[in-house]
Amino acid sequence: MSPANLNRKLERIEAFASPMGNYYALELFRGDERQIFFSEKGLPPAEFLTVFRPCDRAYPEFTSGFEDSDVPYIPSLAYVLSVPKLTERLDVMGFTLQRLEEHVKERLEAEKTELDGRIEYYEQEGSSIPSYCRQLKRQRITLERFTLKRWVNSMRDLRARPVMSPFIVPKNMMKELTPLQRHMMNADEEYEWYHFGLPVADLRYLLRAVLLCADEDENVFLDLSEIERDYFAEGDEPVRDALAETIRVGRVCEKILVLTEGRTDTRILSKSLAVLYPHLADLYSFLDHEAFNFGGGTGNLASLVKGLAGVGIGNRVMALFDNDSAGAVQANDVRKLNLPDNFRILTLPDLKFAKRYPTVGPNGTLKTNINGRACGIELYLGTAALTGEDGELTPVQWGGYEQKLKRYQGELTDKKGVEERFLKSLDNSDKLDDTNLASIRTVLQMIFKAFTDKGAK
Repeated sequence: MSPANLNRKLERIEAFASPMGNYYALELFRGDERQIFFSEKGLPPAEFLTVFRPCDRAYPEFTSGFEDSDVPYIPSLAYVLSVPKLTERLDVMGFTLQRLEEHVKERLEAEKTELDGRIEYYEQEGSSIPSYCRQLKRQRITLERFTLKRWVNSMRDLRARPVMSPFIVPKNMMKELTPLQRHMMNADEEYEWYHFGLPVADLRYLLRAVLLCADEDENVFLDLSEIERDYFAEGDEPVRDALAETIRVGRVCEKILVLTEGRTDTRILSKSLAVLYPHLADLYSFLDHEAFNFGGGTGNLASLVKGLAGVGIGNRVMALFDNDSAGAVQANDVRKLNLPDNFRILTLPDLKFAKRYPTVGPNGTLKTNINGRACGIELYLGTAALTGEDGELTPVQWGGYEQKLKRYQGELTDKKGVEERFLKSLDNSDKLDDTNLASIRTVLQMIFKAFTDKGAK
């Protein structure tokens, strides 16, 4: 055995043999009967922490375990949940028995394929260590006969002996084990570390399998007492923090949801993103007003944001309001809410050329500042799209009066024409005019930076 493997083995022996030191333990217990399943140095895997909740915090009392001591052992930082309740929780999280069986089969096939490759390599190379090649073949036979049901039955037998660690089991008892049980105990040092030989990529599947080997009157006990001083400050809640970090990391892989005021906004932004930034397009998902007949308007957008925040949706969500009077009112109201950190409220930016833009109202045609009053998404499509057949910029028509802001609301007189000219220009991607795309690029860059700029909300 190599020095590295020897050191690892000594560490594992210490984990099982000594109650002291910076080790966590995951156990099953009934009354005062405890059985350790995992005990490793350092922090437990995040998978174990995320299946518990702060409400599972508990302080069970056990006998000390030392013959010369009557002082009971009461953990200072531990979580307890009954086997039936933890089974239900894992099922809700998606780690069902059916998914466990499918996952084990998938991983088992992958392991057998990898093992076949190693055997073939050593046979072709004429290995100078024939015993190692024979060991690989024995392992391959074990995997060929492997089923989740056989694993569960073998684990129940190991628990009854009890034989839960190869490091404290007499050699003569180890010889009584079946090939599968030897594999589960890693008795032949077949791999660097073991989790009872169950082929899983996520330890929550292993925990789900372990529960199949437990009785309903047993409890699952995660004891972090020995590592509390090493890793946690006073007032820390490890399972809550682990869950938050897992969610944060998971969000990196999930699409960012972009909520807009209407179907036109979605069409323009999604197509612009696909054409101008195709390498980023798959990272975003836009609200599809048309497919689900979802009503547009600033009021509906504000209500949707409140609803999603209310149910605690985990995705990163941004709501994009128009830079007009109605949008300003709704965006300001939503920003006053105590929204979760995964929400961003955005408003279309001010435009330089919109400071003197042609408008039509009771006082006739005037050039005035329409920023914050009439800048819908169409105003960001460039002068080429905004210019009508008469060669003039499509004017803004003033409409209703926004009492809260004491200013009028306006919109383009021919929004449909502006949209069509812009989308048609995107179809000719080889002839795109960067000058006319500057404003829509600014909008997209604002979307890209929504969750990267520090303090943005």
